[in-house]
Amino acid sequence: MKIEKRTDRLRIVRKMNKVPGVLFGKSITPVSIQVDELELQDIYWKNGKTQTFIVKLGKESHQVYIKDIQKDIVNRNHFLSVELLKVTKDDIISAKLPLHIIGRDVVEREGFLVQVIEDVIEVEYAVGKGVSRIDVDISNMKVKDTLHIRDVQLPEGIKVVDDVDKLLIQVAEQRIAEEEPEEEEEDVVIEIPVVEEPKPKQKDKEDNKR
Repeated sequence: MKIEKRTDRLRIVRKMNKVPGVLFGKSITPVSIQVDELELQDIYWKNGKTQTFIVKLGKESHQVYIKDIQKDIVNRNHFLSVELLKVTKDDIISAKLPLHIIGRDVVEREGFLVQVIEDVIEVEYAVGKGVSRIDVDISNMKVKDTLHIRDVQLPEGIKVVDDVDKLLIQVAEQRIAEEEPEEEEEDVVIEIPVVEEPKPKQKDKEDNKR
């Protein structure tokens, strides 16, 4: 991947569809850089933040990996900045490799619930031995089965520095929400008030006697 020294302001760099960043490492002075966004996207999707690759700055080549990358909150495919860390062949890289779960749909079709407790494993590896992810096949897991770090087969050259007893995945029964019983409607008793006929006045009584 070709990178350039950055001399313009960030706003101008981004208007040129380039991503500002920095190249740094033990053996070099940090350099402000810019890189074509489409080219960076291609490298990122292939290597992630774990695998090394070669960048060319002027006449010099450097082996680096993406130490950090900032993405737009709304458009996650739009990169705002990048940090490239230069490494040498004798360096050891520490990284958290993401899990790529295979067969989850198979387990869930059986009506089971796949609970992902932890989705990364902390590892170390020599330059050139990195992978972008760790594949785990759970298609044969049943209810109450668990998967710990010790159960995962890692690629050659990858050393776990995490707790091997750490729980990654477990399978449970799918809980069905119980319907609340309907409350029985009570019979409503409507009381009809008794209206008494008005008593005749005294004068009316005398008229009736006549």
